Amino acid sequence: MQSWLPTIVGMIAGCLSTAAFVPQVLKIRREGDTRAISTRMYVLRDLGFVLWLAYGLALRSTPLIVFNILSLLLGGTILVLKLRGRAREARVAAADYELGSAA
Repeated sequence: MQSWLPTIVGMIAGCLSTAAFVPQVLKIRREGDTRAISTRMYVLRDLGFVLWLAYGLALRSTPLIVFNILSLLLGGTILVLKLRGRAREARVAAADYELGSAA
């Protein structure tokens, strides 16, 4: 097998896997709705990206390093937006409760 072929396959796979996050990030930024996003799944997924990044660094594999950094940034963005949305929902619920108690 040509020595450049695994790198090309890795670059294409990384592009596709990483690009899959972009529509989700854009949708969350646009709509602000994160209720359907699983916090636990994104925590585990981001932890996986950290470990894949460590593996890529150990192997000195450019595709693994580059695309796991990008995936971690995009997945981390989704996780941060989810946590912000959860905090916002908690504040709204507390305010609604206070308004209901005052009536």
